[in-house]
Amino acid sequence: MIQVKKSTGKYQDYSENKLINSLRFSGASEGQIEKIIEAINQEVYDGVTTRKIFSLAFKKLREISRPLSAYYGTKRALLELGPDGYVFEKYVARIMEFLDYETLTNIVVEGNCVEHEVDVIAKNDSEKILIECKFHQSSDRRNDLKTVLYVKARATDILTGPNEGHFTDMWLVSNTSFSDDAIRYATCAGLRLWGANFPPQNTLQDIIRDKHLDPITCLSALRKAEKRMLLDSGVLMIKEISDNPQILKDIGLTPSRCKRVLHEIKKLQ
Repeated sequence: MIQVKKSTGKYQDYSENKLINSLRFSGASEGQIEKIIEAINQEVYDGVTTRKIFSLAFKKLREISRPLSAYYGTKRALLELGPDGYVFEKYVARIMEFLDYETLTNIVVEGNCVEHEVDVIAKNDSEKILIECKFHQSSDRRNDLKTVLYVKARATDILTGPNEGHFTDMWLVSNTSFSDDAIRYATCAGLRLWGANFPPQNTLQDIIRDKHLDPITCLSALRKAEKRMLLDSGVLMIKEISDNPQILKDIGLTPSRCKRVLHEIKKLQ
């Protein structure tokens, strides 16, 4: 049995089923999945990392279909929103807006003991939520118990200070996963987590796909420098390009390349 090295450094048995399920999530057909699995099985070896398997699957899927590989690469696309967390915070705010919340970013809020800079405040008719965003450049960086304890302490200070009763909840949103201890504590303490592995069946990636809120970094037809230009100008989602294709011309893309990018976006939507 081939042993796979996880991002945590631990080893587990190589599982075709996990890979098959992730490929199904991308929308690949059973026939396409079978071909990819067969190709990957010829390249995996004892001690292979989960990152290597992901890269192999992404490469094989891209050979079949760029749009499918973009879906499969949502996790990687979120990592490319770096290098710092500023763009990710804006992206989370944009997601909340599409979920019918009004948002503010980087707001200083008075706590019971000290002031706190809050990444995102999202509100609708019934909720006013404080959101702490944790961005990591590597999927190996999980959010551990210490991170959750820190965020919970901030929530307690804010929710019991001068703003007591003013906010309804505090969330911790991340582009990577949470440790088992972090999930256990947050669930017990009433802190809502939203990331790559929680909540089950409604992860951040699930919402992105279900609501078609893909970041522009998922587009394989765009070069890295072009993605950076768009992010720096505040264009975060492919929806924005679809609604205003002129954006692509504004960053210097030729008509033929604009057509290619828009074709990929159409396939994703």
